[in-house]
Amino acid sequence: MKIQKTISLLVLFSLMLTMLAAPAAAHGTYMTLEPNGVKVQAWYQGNEPMANCDYQVYAISVSNGTETESLYLTGKTDDNGTAVFDIKPGVNIYRVKVISGEHAAERRIDLAAGSSGAAGDHSHVSWFNVFAGLGYIVGIAGILMYFMSRKQKK
Repeated sequence: MKIQKTISLLVLFSLMLTMLAAPAAAHGTYMTLEPNGVKVQAWYQGNEPMANCDYQVYAISVSNGTETESLYLTGKTDDNGTAVFDIKPGVNIYRVKVISGEHAAERRIDLAAGSSGAAGDHSHVSWFNVFAGLGYIVGIAGILMYFMSRKQKK
C-alpha cells in the first residue's frame, strides 16, 4: 500500500514536471552574426526566427586600451529574424542586441579578429532541454511502474 502511494506520487510529480517543460522551452533566444555585410540572424530556441523584433547595434571603439560603446543603429528584424547593417568606417567591434518582449539575444562581434559567435550554427545544446528530456523519461518510467504494480496485485 505504501509502495503504491509512493509510486503514485512519483508519477504525479513527473507528469507535473513534464507539463512545465513545454512552455518554458520557448523562452530561450539565440543569435548568429555573419560579418559579410554585417548580417544578423536571431532565432528562438526551437529555431523559430525572432521576426519583427527591435534590434540595437552598438559601435565599440578602442582607444588606449579603453573601450567606448555608442549606439550606432536601431531597427526591426524582418520576417526571417534577419537584420543587415553597413560597417561604420573605423569601427571593427560591435555589440548587437535583438529584443523580443522580455527576451533578448545579444552577441559581440569583432570583424578584425573574425569572431562572429556561432555563425550559421543552429544546433545549440540546452541543459534545460536535456533535463526536460530526462523528466519525460522518468515520467514514462513512473507510469509504467504504476501499471506494473497494479498488474502484480491481481
